[in-house]
Amino acid sequence: MVDTVFSDSVEPLCYPNTSVFINFLNLTSFKKLRDKEAGFTAIRSIELLQNPSLIPQTFDFDHLKAIHSYLFQDLYEWAGRPRSYDVRKNEDEFTPAKYLPKYEKQVFSRVSDYCNCSQRPPINEAAIKLAACLGIINIYHPFPEGNGRAQRIFITMLAGVYNYAINWDATYPWEIIETSKQVHIGSYQPLEKLIGRIIVDKNKR
Repeated sequence: MVDTVFSDSVEPLCYPNTSVFINFLNLTSFKKLRDKEAGFTAIRSIELLQNPSLIPQTFDFDHLKAIHSYLFQDLYEWAGRPRSYDVRKNEDEFTPAKYLPKYEKQVFSRVSDYCNCSQRPPINEAAIKLAACLGIINIYHPFPEGNGRAQRIFITMLAGVYNYAINWDATYPWEIIETSKQVHIGSYQPLEKLIGRIIVDKNKR
């Protein structure tokens, strides 16, 4: 069987002679686009977290795509669509596009394992399971841009299944990046420690 990309996969076009994605605001400056992107997605993130029912809470790839689509709806035509090309950041390679369909079930089986616990897991166990989900979804990295933001909303919603919350403000972006990079070499412990530090039991508030 020949591996192939998802039928709705996309490779976003850029403005001529730039690496700036074509966007609804018609911004050709990378910095200006990133600034607008940060502002729009921050607002959309708040909306989603305050009202999760804005999208179906299915805790699968469709759920992650719906989050991405909601976050980036103001900017990109391809919001919520998986990439059709391979990506890497520095030395870190993510799942090749042609393997995204093949590994979808394996990736989101981790999420199902968490959702289907026979009882509410203790907070330390929940942190370990959530770190496993975040780590493997980050390696999956299905979108052209905005993977981290979509992942964090997804993991926050996932934590909420058992009335836990994730206080991302209690860490730094570089910590999330560095601990996620360790997963690429098979080490989940740094990410587990990070999630363990910022997970909150809403039952004890």
